Amino acid sequence: MRTLNDYFIPIGNLDLGSGAGSSTIVACPDGGQIVGVSYNTTEAIDAVVTADILVNGADSGVDADFAITAVDTGGLARPGASLYVADHDAVALTPNAGATTGIADCTLIIRR
Repeated sequence: MRTLNDYFIPIGNLDLGSGAGSSTIVACPDGGQIVGVSYNTTEAIDAVVTADILVNGADSGVDADFAITAVDTGGLARPGASLYVADHDAVALTPNAGATTGIADCTLIIRR
């Protein structure tokens, strides 16, 4: 069961296989803790890969871990540590090398 204090922001497609590029940059309408990145694969993730969580253009030092996932299935990438964002902070994800394939449509989950 999910708390009523969670809100969700679609952050776009992330190419986990490339180890380059980043997701769409989104603004958080309200402050809170990033508790996860829900994702659905459009291309299978063939190896565990992490993505840096950027806040206001800077690496937050917190990664989200994406597990091996079959195509057209979903998963939840949880941050490796607590990460709080303030009202109107800009957030993006940048994948690290690891998987050779893997495209995921991602949504941030933020708990107020």
